[in-house]
Amino acid sequence: MSSYLSLFLLLLILLRCIFWLFAPPNPDEAYYWLWGQHLDFSYYDHPPLQSWLQGLITAWFGKSLFTLRSLNLLTNGIFFYTYYYILKYLYGDLARRYIWWVILAILASPLYSIMLSLAWHDHLAITLSLLGAYLCIRFLDEYLVNGKGTNWRLYGSAIALSLAHITKYNSLFMTLGLLAAIATYSQLRKLFQDLRLWLCFVIGAIAFLPVFYWNYSNNFLSFRFYANRSVDSGTLIMRLLEPLGFIGISLLMLSPFVAWLLWQGFCNAKGIYKRVALWTFIIPTGLLMVISLFSTALYYWNIHAYLLLFPLLPLAVADSPQPPAPSPRGRGGENLKIFYGMGVFGLLFTSLFVWNSCMFPISAVFGKDGDQDGRMIYGWKEVAAEVQKISNTLPESPLLITSDYRSAAELAYEMQNPNVTAISKRISQFTIWNLENAVKHKGKNAIVISDQWYPLTDEAIAHFDRVTPISNVKIHRFGLYLKTYEIAIGQNYKP
Repeated sequence: MSSYLSLFLLLLILLRCIFWLFAPPNPDEAYYWLWGQHLDFSYYDHPPLQSWLQGLITAWFGKSLFTLRSLNLLTNGIFFYTYYYILKYLYGDLARRYIWWVILAILASPLYSIMLSLAWHDHLAITLSLLGAYLCIRFLDEYLVNGKGTNWRLYGSAIALSLAHITKYNSLFMTLGLLAAIATYSQLRKLFQDLRLWLCFVIGAIAFLPVFYWNYSNNFLSFRFYANRSVDSGTLIMRLLEPLGFIGISLLMLSPFVAWLLWQGFCNAKGIYKRVALWTFIIPTGLLMVISLFSTALYYWNIHAYLLLFPLLPLAVADSPQPPAPSPRGRGGENLKIFYGMGVFGLLFTSLFVWNSCMFPISAVFGKDGDQDGRMIYGWKEVAAEVQKISNTLPESPLLITSDYRSAAELAYEMQNPNVTAISKRISQFTIWNLENAVKHKGKNAIVISDQWYPLTDEAIAHFDRVTPISNVKIHRFGLYLKTYEIAIGQNYKP
């Protein structure tokens, strides 16, 4: 790797470490952390594995930014180690050189830079999916040679994919892509008559039982949430244009430079690996484009589609995919320029992401509005201190209630109080917890926190006999105004 490419890689790794160690919790990071403090068979927004592990880590090591994102450190290690083994399978000893190119491409992709950094479900889901896909490909390769394949690889793949399914629902796309690759290849299709494959389905069903049980016990709320999510009829023209928007934002967030290199690598590939990589791309991308015709398909739902394409990148940029392949050039050096463009694009995006996460949202420079999600990261120490001060003046410990799930999660994390809740029109995990705790909380007084983005609604105020404003907490960073939190006392809570 050239010195310039090494510099890009080192800077991207440095920015990742700065984020992990210094960025306050993103609202959804705090939200999922809070799930781990309320262990259950599953949750409204996602399956439970990420939160189970998050709860275990917090129980062992306590609260800190490092423990919040320590699972990311583990999954990133497994993720890139799996890529090393895929590259070794494809290119032999050249894997030691190519792994750095692949790591650079992944860190330079905005999609993967975000999802591997944040303590959300995605980093665990794609790590398990990649591991399961690799083991499956090795099994299929052996099966084509000897008609058998190694059992431990097949069952290991089934276990990894099953764990991915109980981490995030879109992990099912990877499994569907693998099954499509098997079903469309005559020499592999007879696997559907193999008892071992059906045992893999049994493993998947057993692993999914907690999620199914939770949904059965809660009127299938989670399944219904995804079935009905973001449905928007719109005009016919708008619906027909939606897939183009999905493709455009997907290319931007994957990185146009990365997308071009992956396409070039795919065109130069061959064999069973290319077939599987094709189907694991086509199935999720095609399904999401169909969904976009009558609903909303978000670009990050397609994160599994590109996983098996990254190991094909050396076929686009190496002088030769076989030894000695001394440097990344490809097509007379044209793709090397794209490689540098990829590094610059990734570095600019990651720098902006880390700045917004650690310093203040760039939008604050241009006014008081914009990027409300980014503004909500900041100020929770000040809000928590004010809430604690007010709480100390009350005769008994009050309920802590906010106007949105994001602010409730941030306050809960800052105060280490898993009983903070939210009253909001938007259904969330807090809605379920509120129903479960209705009798226990009835008649209590509450400290109520709201902001301009999610002010107290008449419906929220109707839960109390009276709501009395107490104070405002204005949040600034480096002299820039971000937002104001309004704190009130609600008397006699009525669920």
